[in-house]
Amino acid sequence: MKKKSLMYKSLTQFIVCVAILFLLATPLFYWLTKSFYAEDMIDIIEAVQQGQPIPALDLEKDILHGIMIQFALIVTVLGVAIVLMMRFISGRLWQPFDKTLEAIERFKLENGMCPQLAESEIKEFARLNTTLERVMTDSLHSYRLQKEFTENASHELQTPLAVFQSKLDLLLQQPEITERQAFIIQDLYRINSRLSRLNRNLLLLAKMENNQFSRTDSIDVITVMNELLPYLESLSEGLALKQNFSVSTLPLKANRALLESMINNLIVNAVRHNKSNGEITVSLSDKQLTVSNTSDETALDENLIFNRFYRPSEKTTGNGLGLSIVKAVCEYHGWKILYHYTNGNHEFTVRFL
Repeated sequence: MKKKSLMYKSLTQFIVCVAILFLLATPLFYWLTKSFYAEDMIDIIEAVQQGQPIPALDLEKDILHGIMIQFALIVTVLGVAIVLMMRFISGRLWQPFDKTLEAIERFKLENGMCPQLAESEIKEFARLNTTLERVMTDSLHSYRLQKEFTENASHELQTPLAVFQSKLDLLLQQPEITERQAFIIQDLYRINSRLSRLNRNLLLLAKMENNQFSRTDSIDVITVMNELLPYLESLSEGLALKQNFSVSTLPLKANRALLESMINNLIVNAVRHNKSNGEITVSLSDKQLTVSNTSDETALDENLIFNRFYRPSEKTTGNGLGLSIVKAVCEYHGWKILYHYTNGNHEFTVRFL
């Protein structure tokens, strides 16, 4: 079947609608002609046939009234045609577009399925469907390639790093190594550990960007925090870790692994930017988590702190991905992360929207 353009279909159906309405209005036009335009002529013919004198004529008045009524009738017919066109005919013509839009709204890359788009007789909608199918197919292909790369990189990189670390462990255990050699091996050990963390963090960011964490559960943040506290205290490196929980329960829908990663990175960041004998405070209130820490540093740049590999100073340790992961976890769940600096305290607040 040859496809027609939207303009052609709309114009054709509008003309058909107007023609049908004018046909339905034919009795009204007949009455209009008989009652106004031909009224005086009919009176003259009847008077002549009956041999009576010609009556007084109001031809000008009848024609004026007839024209006004005819104009109103034509405008009414066209108005009804336009209303029908906009309300029903256009709705039927645009129905394939609505179905395509609904299919696109349900489309998700992580499902790995390209939705079936409804066929259409309209040329523009058929072109739209063809283009969308090509774009979605290409996107799914790119997503699969990137996902495979992420998974392969996770295995291929972790294995040699683990082997390298085990070899360094063996070297450190050798009795004949010198002090200088032990120092070099320890440096290599630290660099390898840093590479392992960097690899894990980059892979975590890539997985979040690819929506590979599809599972979410009903989680109580208070329960998660209580379970993590012993581990978090070990990360605090002797700093005072204070709790300020103003609620007894804080349920939300989230991926537990990502939530734990976010909390872990907030605590690690608070440790790295703290001062000697400083404090870390973890606060939980209604729909809000706040991690604050004392510091000798000035306020951080709010426009840069969540960028990857950003470091406020050369003295800062770490790979510069902790706050980027926090930001990515918040964006993944639809949460909001805020930063404030008040009275020597760095404060990061996560609002569970």
